[in-house]
Amino acid sequence: MVQISRRSALSGVGTLAGLTALAGCVDGGDGSTDGGSNAGGDTDTGTGGDDPSAAVTDVTVHQVGRALSGPAWRRDERPGFCTLIEARDGAAWLLRDADAETTAFVEETDFDAAVLLYVESVGPNTCYGRVVVEDVSVAEDRLTATATAVETSDEDAICGQAITYVGAFCRVAVASAPSTTRVDITDGFGTMAALTETDGVRSPAALEGVIEPSGDPPAVPEALRCPDEAFERAGGGYDPPVNWGSGGGVTTDAGLALRARRPDGSNGSSTDGDGRADAAVPFERGETVQIRLTNVSARPIGVGNRHKYAFEVQTADGWVDVRGDDDGVFEYTDELIRLSPGEGLEWSIELTESGVVADHPQSSARVCPSLQPGRYRFVFWGANDLAVAFDYLG
Repeated sequence: MVQISRRSALSGVGTLAGLTALAGCVDGGDGSTDGGSNAGGDTDTGTGGDDPSAAVTDVTVHQVGRALSGPAWRRDERPGFCTLIEARDGAAWLLRDADAETTAFVEETDFDAAVLLYVESVGPNTCYGRVVVEDVSVAEDRLTATATAVETSDEDAICGQAITYVGAFCRVAVASAPSTTRVDITDGFGTMAALTETDGVRSPAALEGVIEPSGDPPAVPEALRCPDEAFERAGGGYDPPVNWGSGGGVTTDAGLALRARRPDGSNGSSTDGDGRADAAVPFERGETVQIRLTNVSARPIGVGNRHKYAFEVQTADGWVDVRGDDDGVFEYTDELIRLSPGEGLEWSIELTESGVVADHPQSSARVCPSLQPGRYRFVFWGANDLAVAFDYLG
């Protein structure tokens, strides 16, 4: 068999390597793990268009049953999820809770001669047990297929009324590994979408919360001055400019989304689709602002320590962190945290002087002077300097 050409893998974090996002996927309609035709059994194994070197030569399917991703995606946003795995460690995040048979199927894959497609979809009851995939082909460096969630029970079976997610691994032997895909996937509710490799597990436009209020801030304080002579203000920990609302992690340049919201999930506003609030309700003293970082991509992303953030107010002298201590230096550890698709970090900050530093690992951290009315900014520099803002009335 001709060996697959290897594309560059994600560098820096071994367990993050080898993942390329897809949004549809393949399956061998009978639910078995036997090698066979390239999809549902009624098409040729070498459907590579005019380029025979790109032909799919074999497909082997392993039905997982449940959704190994969590599921990380939401059925009201898309009917399914799929990712292309080009190296063994690229499947690590999916195998955390997998059974021995599924783990063995991945381990037995020869990634010099094949790639793995992992697919998930959803049905309205407990009788949905597999994903049927048909019309698998590769042409001009693109994999195309159709995929459908199907029931697996007999006619007389009693199906429990519960939303049921199903998944499958598909080992696809091809002469040359594709870099893009388009899959028409239909879930058990009849919802269909044409998904591509750029579709992640979450839609950033559907995330709760806002990136920043529109319009002018309620106030713009003068330069912050602290009456405590021992107090030294902390530096930002990053180099401006910031990336408002979206950006990458330590080893990526995209895939993360940051939002500010209230703990009940509301933001008190309508937005224009990109998180900018038209009429965001400002926060008052003692209320809690919740900041959420979400991996909206279909691949794991590495970020730094969750304490690596700035908490700033917009002043006449620019954005200034309200925190500090006796020497103005905050110390952080340098571990790397892996966020799987759909996962993230969360901060809940009470808007009082003690609340702003309550979660800080350095006991000497404090706020000085007291919190002033104005526009505040949270910048997570443990990733690609991601920022969100909100208004505070005092």
